[in-house]
Amino acid sequence: MIQEISMIIRLSLLELLAFTGPVLLIGLLLGQMEQLSNNYLQRSFGRKALLLTAWIGVPVHEVGHLLMCWLFGHKVRKVKLLDIRSDDGTLGYVQHSYDRSSLFQSMGNFFIGIGPILSGNIFLILSMYILLPELFSSFSGQLSAFTGDSRPFLSVLPASLELMSNLIANMLDPANLGNPMFWIYIFLALGVSAHIALSRADLKGAARGLPVMLMILILANSLVFVLYDSTPYAASEIFRYNIYLLGFSILSMFFSAMNMALAYTAWSLKKRMS
Repeated sequence: MIQEISMIIRLSLLELLAFTGPVLLIGLLLGQMEQLSNNYLQRSFGRKALLLTAWIGVPVHEVGHLLMCWLFGHKVRKVKLLDIRSDDGTLGYVQHSYDRSSLFQSMGNFFIGIGPILSGNIFLILSMYILLPELFSSFSGQLSAFTGDSRPFLSVLPASLELMSNLIANMLDPANLGNPMFWIYIFLALGVSAHIALSRADLKGAARGLPVMLMILILANSLVFVLYDSTPYAASEIFRYNIYLLGFSILSMFFSAMNMALAYTAWSLKKRMS
């Protein structure tokens, strides 16, 4: 009996890590790129340079938190989608509370914390669909192939790099460069990507949902074991979820890297001229 309990706990921990680890890793990667970009921008033009992208990026970020609060039944106490006059430098926030006795609301803390990654990527895809339908058609076709193919784990990284290289090639198509809608999309995408990363408060809030998610997984795996005398192994489903997550995050990682490159270029030019 003790062996079975230990096996269920280990399996639940593995499933929790596989489900939450990649999105938190993407959040940390985006956060590192955002931190470097902001550092170069502020050293080049001062803190007010961040406001150039804040008007679109911060509201999209906060809407991600807000929608998840509503979805998981949290009580929203105060919302600031954009605050450029705050004393502590905070550009936006969503204050919320929840019933700690509710497993559903407690689990929701994780999704509220990662909300900006979801809202940011949805914005990037929807705005491409509206402004650049041909580019969207090409990207969505490649994305469908990326997420639809059954692939071994070791092939994910090369396939991701191929998806990103195809995206870059399509972006640099001469037909796009002469299209005003293309430059509007680039400006919006850079603005959203500049503020898509998870803050420390976001990560801390997301972490509050992990113990409850683990408890739910343990209960679910225990129930299946009692009913079917076996433990489920959801590795293939979780792997497919991670493939979709990575595929949809390609856009935000691409534009975050572009933000970082542009900010570094501006800082380098200013340094040479001074």
